[in-house]
Amino acid sequence: MRRCGRKSKRTRRRVRRPRVLKAGSTTFYALSDGKKRIYTNRDGVQGYGVNRIPNPRTVSLVNVLVNGVLQPKSLYEIKSGKLRLLSDDVPAEGVPIIVQSISIFA
Repeated sequence: MRRCGRKSKRTRRRVRRPRVLKAGSTTFYALSDGKKRIYTNRDGVQGYGVNRIPNPRTVSLVNVLVNGVLQPKSLYEIKSGKLRLLSDDVPAEGVPIIVQSISIFA
C-alpha cells in the first residue's frame, strides 16, 4: 500500500548462494569377537568396498559406532589402520563396530 506523496523505492538485494563443498567418506566395518580391544584394517568385514581406517590427521571428521551407538572421543583412539577401544568393557561377540571417516574439501 502506498501513502500519498511518497514513492516507494525497491532495492534488490543480492541473494548470496550457499557454497556447496565437496566431501568424501571412508567406512570401516568389523564384528567384535568378544575379546579384542584393538582392531586393524585386517579385521574389516569383506564385501563392503573400501574397508580401512584412514589416518585421522588426513580426514575432517571421524565417528566411531559400537552396536550402532556413537562413541565419545574418550572411549577410543585411532591411528592409521588401527582402532583401539578404551572402555572398561569389551563389546560382546558379534557386535558391529563402524568407523566412519569424512573428508570435506574447500
